[in-house]
Amino acid sequence: MTGKRVAVVVDAYSTGARLAPRFIAAGLDVVHVQSNPNETPFYLDRLRRDDFIANIVHRGDLEATADAVARYDPAFVVVGSEPGVMLSDALSERLGLPSNGTALSRARRDKHEMANALRRAGLRAVEELKTGDVEEAVEWARGRGDWPVVVKPLDSAGTDGVSLCESPDQVRAAFEALLGRPNALQGANEQLLVQEMLRGVQLFTDSISWDGVHHVSECWRDTKIRIRGNLAYDFEELLDARGEQQDQVIPYVHRVLDALGIRYGPAHTEVMLTRDGPVLVECGARLHGSIRDDVIDRCTPSHVTVTVDAYLDPSSVKRRAARPYELRAASRCVMLISHQRGRVVSDAGMRAIEALPSYAGSISLAQPGDVITPTVDLFTCPGIVYLVDPDREVLRRDYERLRELERTQGVFEVEPLAEQAPA
Repeated sequence: MTGKRVAVVVDAYSTGARLAPRFIAAGLDVVHVQSNPNETPFYLDRLRRDDFIANIVHRGDLEATADAVARYDPAFVVVGSEPGVMLSDALSERLGLPSNGTALSRARRDKHEMANALRRAGLRAVEELKTGDVEEAVEWARGRGDWPVVVKPLDSAGTDGVSLCESPDQVRAAFEALLGRPNALQGANEQLLVQEMLRGVQLFTDSISWDGVHHVSECWRDTKIRIRGNLAYDFEELLDARGEQQDQVIPYVHRVLDALGIRYGPAHTEVMLTRDGPVLVECGARLHGSIRDDVIDRCTPSHVTVTVDAYLDPSSVKRRAARPYELRAASRCVMLISHQRGRVVSDAGMRAIEALPSYAGSISLAQPGDVITPTVDLFTCPGIVYLVDPDREVLRRDYERLRELERTQGVFEVEPLAEQAPA
């Protein structure tokens, strides 16, 4: 319709918002597909509408949406964020474009089906129970005799609803809080997962695949902390491509991608390296969420860069897969931990953080007028800070100073919330 090649991005939220500007810079027009007509403002408010020549809203009729997309004669369909995985699979398959297909779509979203797909492929998967019956969950946990257990939604994200339960009463409390209620991706939480607590070191990889060839473009070590019974992100450290831990995890990730039918496009895979070897935590057939690709590009080609390159030049994946990625600098991605409650007036405390020698940028900082509360998960994290330096000791020192600044002076200036008048 425009005389240009057209890229289609499904749910261009979070890191997916970075795809369209790259495609536009390469001379393409970009069409956006919104997978849910009732999308949460958390995502819609971050949609960069000016990047797209059209926004097509999917209302449940695949044929109608595919026909609307086909009018633009798209070159490819790429998923932007987790909610769009299944529609992206269906559209790309229906339009005869490079696609992971729909046969294993559910296994790429539902964590229970994901574990089953791994077992069918002969891979170690987490021990778990899927149930909507809290007493069945309690009996399963009691029977294992290995506390704590993890209670979590089937298909949410960002540690939303992930609870560590030390006792039957805590399992009951987690079910009371989650069952039948919407999660962060607007799922209904009609059933929950109760899982063994994996013990070890958590790593995650970002990868790009084309025609079944996989290239891991980044491997990070993930550190979480326990806050008020919840798992919250602490920091992530970018690792070299080779190392004792990476050499166990990366080959396992390749097998996970095969087991889940991820043959095209990006994937973000989280793995616990236990004493018995790697075990999948979860795999998303989409970009790594909430990243500063321009900062990562200072260290090595970012997940956004390798993904855009793959769709513009599919042969780039095979070239990259021929050898491990190399780092020009190391990085720590630090999730801010709020100790404050109130309405943000300013981010005055950021000036001291920005003065740190390795400070490289931030993302998703709370803005004036936003309400912040003490952090318990990714969705109550008031911002993310990137530290970059060739010297990992510099990163460690700056990280410790950042945490000290949070505790002693706070990152934000806040005003108390007005008390609600009684009804």
